Amino acid sequence: MQIIRRAALSARKADAPHTLIQTSGLFDPDWYRARLPEHERNTEDLIGHFLTEGTVRRLSPGPLFDTQRYFDRYWNLEPGTLNGLLHYLRCGIAENQQVDGVCDTRLRDDTGPVAPTELRPLRPDAPKAAVTIHAPRPEILDAIFDRLRHFPETFTLLITTDTTEKRHEIEARIARAELKAAPVLVRVARRHGSHFGPFLTTFATPLRGHELMLHLHTDTNPETLARLLPSRSDAIAAILNRFREEPRLGLLQTTPSARTPWWRCTWLGNHHLARPLLARMNISAPSGYFSHPPEGQFWARTHAIAPLLNTPWSEADFPAEDTPREIPENGNIADAITRILEPVIRSQDCHTDEYDPEAGLIRIGHSRMDLDQYERRSEDDLRTAIRQAGTVSFDLFDTLLTRIALTPDTIHYYVAARLARRFPDLTPAPAAFVALRKQAEHNAREALAWTDDVGLDDIYSALAALTAWNENILTIARQLEVETDRAVLRPRPEIIDALRYAREQGRRTLLISDTFLSRDDIAPVLERTGILPLIDEIYLSSERLARKDRGDMWDLVQAAEDSSGLLHIGDNEHADIQRADDLGIRHFHVMSGLNMLRLNPIGPDVAAVVTPASLPPDQPLEERRLAGDILLGPLVSDLFASPFACTPDRRLTVPRTLTTPEEVGRTLFGPLLLSFMAQLITHPATERTEKLLFVSREGYFLSRLYRDLRETYALQIPDAMHFHCSRRVAISAAQTIRFDPDILTTSGDGFRGTMASLLTARLGVQIPPDSPLHHLTVVLPEDRDTVRNLTLLLRDDILAQARISHDALTAYARACGLTPETHPGYGIVDVGYSATIQRHLQTTFNLPLTGFYMAAETACAAVENSGGTAFGLFATGPDAEAFRRRHGLFIESVLTAPHGQTIGYTRETSLPQPIFAPDTRPRQELTLVEDIFAGASAWCHDLIRSWGPDVLHTLRTSAPAGTALLTAFTENRINISPDILKTLAVEDEFCGRGHVRFA
Repeated sequence: MQIIRRAALSARKADAPHTLIQTSGLFDPDWYRARLPEHERNTEDLIGHFLTEGTVRRLSPGPLFDTQRYFDRYWNLEPGTLNGLLHYLRCGIAENQQVDGVCDTRLRDDTGPVAPTELRPLRPDAPKAAVTIHAPRPEILDAIFDRLRHFPETFTLLITTDTTEKRHEIEARIARAELKAAPVLVRVARRHGSHFGPFLTTFATPLRGHELMLHLHTDTNPETLARLLPSRSDAIAAILNRFREEPRLGLLQTTPSARTPWWRCTWLGNHHLARPLLARMNISAPSGYFSHPPEGQFWARTHAIAPLLNTPWSEADFPAEDTPREIPENGNIADAITRILEPVIRSQDCHTDEYDPEAGLIRIGHSRMDLDQYERRSEDDLRTAIRQAGTVSFDLFDTLLTRIALTPDTIHYYVAARLARRFPDLTPAPAAFVALRKQAEHNAREALAWTDDVGLDDIYSALAALTAWNENILTIARQLEVETDRAVLRPRPEIIDALRYAREQGRRTLLISDTFLSRDDIAPVLERTGILPLIDEIYLSSERLARKDRGDMWDLVQAAEDSSGLLHIGDNEHADIQRADDLGIRHFHVMSGLNMLRLNPIGPDVAAVVTPASLPPDQPLEERRLAGDILLGPLVSDLFASPFACTPDRRLTVPRTLTTPEEVGRTLFGPLLLSFMAQLITHPATERTEKLLFVSREGYFLSRLYRDLRETYALQIPDAMHFHCSRRVAISAAQTIRFDPDILTTSGDGFRGTMASLLTARLGVQIPPDSPLHHLTVVLPEDRDTVRNLTLLLRDDILAQARISHDALTAYARACGLTPETHPGYGIVDVGYSATIQRHLQTTFNLPLTGFYMAAETACAAVENSGGTAFGLFATGPDAEAFRRRHGLFIESVLTAPHGQTIGYTRETSLPQPIFAPDTRPRQELTLVEDIFAGASAWCHDLIRSWGPDVLHTLRTSAPAGTALLTAFTENRINISPDILKTLAVEDEFCGRGHVRFA
């Protein structure tokens, strides 16, 4: 008997590590097995494997315990012989040791900022928390209470239910649960269509008295509950600690289940419900993709959801789900409120973190939104899906075709702008066109009791009733809308290839679109893009009087087609995907280029242009929005025509890399140059100008583009030329009129070199080779006194060169028509920044000039002393100085002419010609710069051809859009191939820097 007892005791001791690990909540068998080599995954005793092989190989037992990090943190332990988890359970917990999660960024291809999860003791100053639970199903509470027992401190428990009987049952369950909860409040609230309604109408006041809250409900999935509310006290403590340590952390949610599709991270059918809720809090509704807590359960700082808690909600705001709606659409109030949490949090200058237990990490300020699922899909996957189908249907807009526009209402705003220019005295004013057209569409649908769909003719008939505009104006507006829409549509090549592939495979092909356009309206585009011959049948809502987003179009298609083998390919997460999914129709989601742009790192740059936080007091929001929308719209088709994000350079949330000079030109310089040209062409001062002189080396490409646009589109704008004049020539010539002993120190940003090279670079003065000035190093501005004294000593030499420069420049200018005698209105155009050339030309010729610059710094005001004016079209004053620091070198490296700077003029002929300094740049660099300019020029022409020359007037307020992508580039949200960057350079002898490589 004694031998048996000793054997049993020995067995229990041997089994103790197994039991300790099994009950720890830190060993995840499925997770551990999935990370073993293939030949080891059939191991029956995984814990035994972990205690042996896992100890030697330092394997992690689960995502919340990183073995290697544990040994790195506690380096006195012996890895390879000691099991890290076993040590933590036996000793580490008692010693308040900290444990980090594995922080596996590869699991969901993370690219944003992350932090490992933690297990650690509760801080003494951890925030006081309240837990709210809506419990129409009391039987689920026991599972929730099992987890709440691990709460590391006393918390307030606030529970709502829908009947008195359930309230009594809940109180009994609380009594048995032995929770660390005080106080505990259980209230009966009328059954709502949302689990949010009860806590907002019942517990808003007590919640405002707590710093932190956890919101749960009994309709939860056990998996979601387990992910949000850990079963370990130290894991919950880590959450509470994080809120204390991160003051701007507003909400913590769990990552969605792997079974949750990415396309649910949009409004789906809830926008119409959420919009009025957000409006009550004066918060704008986001567009595109955004995160929201799975099942509407979350941790939140009460300050961050203050707009929700402070709004006087009533039960009427949360109708039961079976309440009939005026317009039958999908969506419910619970989903709508779940989705408004993110904009509410952002409105309080807080951010949302995402807790990912499987990856053992927290995503800081962002959610992965299961987008890794989408990023892994490829064109081959689409072709496989097509081969498995009998009939393949395609959505049209944003799927086969995409608009070069950033907002759905762009066409209508542009029609309004065109009408305003053509009919300025129209009543109601054209500025109201967008609102009136929306109302007309609403009225047309209302007249059909929201059952059938409407076409463009129906909308314009309703618009006629609203406005009493005459038939001619309505016809012009309708024609502008249709023709503009056609012109701005571009094919998505890979999806048209998929359509062609479906035909090659013998599949029946359908086109299904919710659109008010008729077949005749879209036929020219279908023919131009080659789509029409590839389609067997077309289903347009305007013809079929049914819609995908409403669901009846799908009923119609299922009745008319063999839906058992139907595959639908579309971009709209609600109409094309969710509706099809609800009906069991196979679908393949191709994300719209616009949504891909919104998800990209440049998305916020673009959004800030289209929906600016503030505007000048005299500038309407619609003007700024439309200008930015149009100018940056081609990004949708240029960078995001492909819906596949399966390669590293196409990932949704990583910066795009521009790999060709043409791409650099289109993307970065196209918006910059077209915005500059539009502002120049439409500037009030340009109307008073007879001729524009583009100066400096940067004037070479600028003048080419200006004259190209003028001739191509027969624009009634001033003539222009590239006036070859550099700072060196202008400054030198002006010294004959007014000698300035400080000219060498004030005409540049600084200098480092010899005094001789300074005199040559800035005044053209050639110093004899044996002069000691070749050995005298000067640094500006530090040595300004020395330089000034030497300038006074060398006055005669400087004036001798100045007379040569003056005579040559005067002869060249006279040949170009620039003379004081004729005195026409001349304009100077340059990149900027101090108007140095303009100021010295004015001195030389005693002739006032008007300067147009990308950026005009405070020093530009000096042109006023001699009668001139200077305008900064992108920036002025301190903003111009920031513009130069951020973008000056890059702009100069691209816009510099393919020759050296002007250093003088020939005098041998009757028509003087500029003399250029040697240009040491290799042919490769000149070719690359020319290709960049070709890309920028193509961007300009594409836009003007699409929208018409009138678009230049629309773009007169596009300055923020013109520089938005340059800012994104300087801040690494868009990249350029290193092969291109290393080729770009700037010659800067003027500041003594020589040949400066951009990268």
